[in-house]
Amino acid sequence: MAVAASWGDAVDERLRRWFRFGTLSISLAGSQVIWSLELAYGTPYLLSIGLSKEATGYVWLAGPLSGLVMQPVIGSLSDSSTSSFRRRKYMIGCSVVVALATCTIAFSQPLARLLLDALGMGLGDWDPVRQRHISIVTQVLSILGFWILDFAINGLQVIARALILDHASASEQNEANAWHGRMLHIGNIVGYWCGWVDLASWPGLAWLGGGQFRRFAVLSLVCMALCVGITCITTPEFNSRRPQHTEENVWRRVARSLHQVYWVGRDLPIPILRVCFVQMFATMSWFPFLFYSTTYVLEMAHKKSKHERENYEKSGSFALLLFALLAFVCGLVLPMLSFAGTEGAAPRTRGITLRTLWTGGALLQGLILLGSFFVHTPEQAMLLIVLMGAPWSVWMWVPYAMIGEFVREAEAKGAAPLPDADDQLPAQRIMERPRSLTPEEAPRLPQGPGSLDRERHPTPSRTASASYGASIVSRGRDVVKPDDPSACDHSACGGTVLGIHNLSIVIPQFVVAFAASLIFRFTERHHGNVAWVLRFGGLMAFAAAACTRLVPLTMTERRHCYPEYTLLPDDEEADADAPTDVSPPALTAA
Repeated sequence: MAVAASWGDAVDERLRRWFRFGTLSISLAGSQVIWSLELAYGTPYLLSIGLSKEATGYVWLAGPLSGLVMQPVIGSLSDSSTSSFRRRKYMIGCSVVVALATCTIAFSQPLARLLLDALGMGLGDWDPVRQRHISIVTQVLSILGFWILDFAINGLQVIARALILDHASASEQNEANAWHGRMLHIGNIVGYWCGWVDLASWPGLAWLGGGQFRRFAVLSLVCMALCVGITCITTPEFNSRRPQHTEENVWRRVARSLHQVYWVGRDLPIPILRVCFVQMFATMSWFPFLFYSTTYVLEMAHKKSKHERENYEKSGSFALLLFALLAFVCGLVLPMLSFAGTEGAAPRTRGITLRTLWTGGALLQGLILLGSFFVHTPEQAMLLIVLMGAPWSVWMWVPYAMIGEFVREAEAKGAAPLPDADDQLPAQRIMERPRSLTPEEAPRLPQGPGSLDRERHPTPSRTASASYGASIVSRGRDVVKPDDPSACDHSACGGTVLGIHNLSIVIPQFVVAFAASLIFRFTERHHGNVAWVLRFGGLMAFAAAACTRLVPLTMTERRHCYPEYTLLPDDEEADADAPTDVSPPALTAA
C-alpha cells in the first residue's frame, strides 16, 4: 500500500508539473501558428496581389528589424513594470495588435474597397481606374499589416519567454524550456497542417469568403487567442518592485528602456555572452533552410511537367508537416536523456549535458545540409527537410534552457563554484556583489513561484552568504555600484536579457541575406543554386558546433556531475576554516 501511495503521489506531482509548464508556455504555440502562417503563405500571398519578388524582399526586412528593436524594448519595459499584471498586460496588448494586423492582411481587399467607397473614388467595379486604386491600396494595407505583425509577434514571444524565466527556478529551466520547445513544435504542426489541407473547400469557413490565406489567418487567430488566454488566466505574477518614474510619459520610458538595454548588454555575464556567440553561427545555419526549403523541393522538380510541379509544391508543405512532427517527437525524447533535475529530486550522475546535445544537434544539421550534394530528386529533397526536424528540436530548446538557468544562477544567493576548469566558472562568480553591501541594502529578487520555494527551504550554503546575492543586471563582468543607473533596482531584468539574446539571432539574418545574394549571383548560370545556400548553412552549423564547446555547464549539471560535492559560499567570501581540499567524483556526463 505504501509503494502504491508513493507511486500515486509521484504521478500526481508529475501531472501538476506538466500542467504548470504546459499552461505557462502554451502562449508560444499560439504565436508560432501565426509565424507559420507568415512563413508558409506570406510570400505567395504578396505575389498574388501583384507585388514583385524584389518588393517582397523589402517586406521581409520587417522580421529582423522588428526583432532588433521590439524584443529588447518590450522586454525592458515589462521588467520595469510595477503592475500586478506585469508582463501579461504586454502579452495581451501584443496579441490584440497581432489580431488587428492579421485581419488587415487577410481582409485587405475588402478594406481597400471600403476605403475607396468612403473617399468616393472610382465610378464602379467596372472602372479600370478604380480597380487600379484597389490594387494599390490592397498592397499598401498588406505591407503595413505584415510590418505591424512582425513587430507585435516579436513582442509577444519575448514576453512569453520572460514568463517562463520568471516562474521556473534554476534547476527547472531545463524542463520548462523543454516545454517551450514542445509548444513551438505543436504550433508548427498546427500551422503546417493548416497550410497543407484545403481550407477553401471547408463549408464551415465559407462565410469568411476569400481563399486559403484568409481562412488560415482566422483559424490562426483563434488558436492564438485560446493559447494566450490560457497562459494569462493560469499564470499569476508576483511583483515586489516599488513604483518608480510614475510620472514619465511613454517615450521617456522607452528611452530609459533603451538605456537599460545598453547597460545590461555591456555587462552581460560571460556564459550568456558565449551562448549569444554560438547563436550567431547557429542562426546563419538555420535561416537558409527556413527561407528556401520549399523552393529547394521545387528546384529539384524543374524537369517535371507543370502538373507534377504543382503536386510537388503540396508535397513540400507535407514535408514541412513531417518536419514539425519529427521535431515534436525529438522534443519529447531528448530532454529525458539530459540532466533534467527537479527541485528535491535525487541528483542524477549520468546523462547528457545541454552543451553536448547542442554540439551533436549542430553536427547532425551540418551533415544533413551538406548531404544536399547527394540529392537529385524531389523525394530526396523532401527527406532532407524531414530529417532537419531532429536538430531543430535541439535549437528550439537548449539555448533557451541555458540562458534561463544562467540568469537564475546569477540571481541565486551564494552559489559557489565547483572545482573545475575556467569554462566551468559559474555566472555567480562573474557577477559577484561588493563585500560592503549589507542584507538590508541588497535588492530583493522578484517573488515568483520558484523563488518562493527557495526562500521557504534555504540550504545551508545559500544562507551562509545570503547577503551577497546578486541581480542579473546589477552584476556584470565588472562590479557595479549599488547606485549605478544601469542597474535594475529590486528586480532581475530577465526580459531585457532575452531581448539582447534575440539580437544574436536577428543580426545574422542580414548576413545570411547578403551571403545568399552573393551565392545566387555567382551560381546563377547553374541550376540548383538554392542547394549552395543550404551548403553554406551546413558550414555555419559546423562552426556553431565548435563554438558550443566554449559554453560552460549550467549549475544543475555541475551539481549532477559532482553529486558528492557540497556547495559552499563563494571562495572569496567563505570563512577561513572552510575546507579547501575537496576531491570531486569521476565525471560521468557527456
